[in-house]
Amino acid sequence: MRSQLMVQYLLITANVGSLFEPDARLHNSWVKTVADQVNGVDPSFFVIHLQETGGKKFTECSKQVPIIINHLANALPKFDLLRAYVDIDYEAIEYTALGALCFIKRSLWSSVSQFNFHTKKYEQLTTPTEVVTEGLENYPYVIKHKFPKDFWPSIKWGRKGYMQTRWKIANKVFDFVNAHLFHDESNLAPIHDNPTLYSENRKRALDFVLSELSAMENGCTPMLFVFGDLNFRLDSRSFLNRLTESTNPHSVEQEQMGSLADGLQAQNGNLQVAAHPSENLRRTVSAIEFRRDSDSDDSQNSCVLRIEKKKFDYFNHKKLLDDWKSYRDDDKEAESFKSMFEMNINFPPTYPWSEDPENSETLMKTRAPAWCDRVLMNKAAFSFVKDGEPAYKSFGMETCTGDHKPVMLAFNI
Repeated sequence: MRSQLMVQYLLITANVGSLFEPDARLHNSWVKTVADQVNGVDPSFFVIHLQETGGKKFTECSKQVPIIINHLANALPKFDLLRAYVDIDYEAIEYTALGALCFIKRSLWSSVSQFNFHTKKYEQLTTPTEVVTEGLENYPYVIKHKFPKDFWPSIKWGRKGYMQTRWKIANKVFDFVNAHLFHDESNLAPIHDNPTLYSENRKRALDFVLSELSAMENGCTPMLFVFGDLNFRLDSRSFLNRLTESTNPHSVEQEQMGSLADGLQAQNGNLQVAAHPSENLRRTVSAIEFRRDSDSDDSQNSCVLRIEKKKFDYFNHKKLLDDWKSYRDDDKEAESFKSMFEMNINFPPTYPWSEDPENSETLMKTRAPAWCDRVLMNKAAFSFVKDGEPAYKSFGMETCTGDHKPVMLAFNI
């Protein structure tokens, strides 16, 4: 009887935008954190998806990307093969700043082949290392696209998009897709504007990816894993109702022609948004404070939560982090994708963590906490993973990995 090959898989997604600064101060700790996790799992096949390679200062710091890839490879000596596809050609129209790194042990070499999207055939791996950072638009082993500009014409055409690789491992076909979806441009918009303004754009983008993948299946339905910075956010109304019970909303710095109370009302402790808040007010409100009822005019001491465009200042940020299980039910965006599945989340929000190495175990006061970094699967992949003793978690809580914590899914088959 022929013995079956046991394969240990490890998938990691990591938004690395915070790593790329001129001083490269987070490189060593990030590499060690990831390498320790990989070595602890000891997989045969390891894929890490990166978003925002090169960081915000990509014209200056993209040159650091091959360096950090080399450092990670040196920290993982058990792997004999490396395939690295990283989009750092920031002058290209289709620039996405996405990366996909695949590490394979020699014991698995003969059982792995890679799909050539040009010839539509699988090919055996013949060279130990391949690092590609330019020309990925036409590279045969990768599909990479930036989302069409008309998906969100009102904002600058950014780097959001997706990258796909396809593999055959022990005669099973896997699609690994790195997706970076649209973020929330302002904390205020979901409160006094369209509550689903950003989530609808994320859904449109991911539906586009799934449609593109479906069109190229040609009768073959691979096990699909979409893992990246999906930027999923909490349902703003239910989350704010939870945080601001027994408070009233107050607009800050609005014009005298009206009050945001016309559009924001607290009824029975729940936040209500009027159907048609003033257009003029909508442009002039710079902040919203949720204050406890008090006889005092001291708004600072009575303020439970202050929200600005890029500020989310809760009166007790440690409590906000410690109580993460109490708002897990407000994480609903993944439910919009009926064909995709996810393991149960039993870890704290992955964003927005402090970027300060001296204070790395706290959340920043920039955004509401959220599980942005995810691993989603189609039905075939989900059934496959469930039988493989899966472990789904975030890591790096004791060190600074930037404003996102990496998320991993490990399983045996």
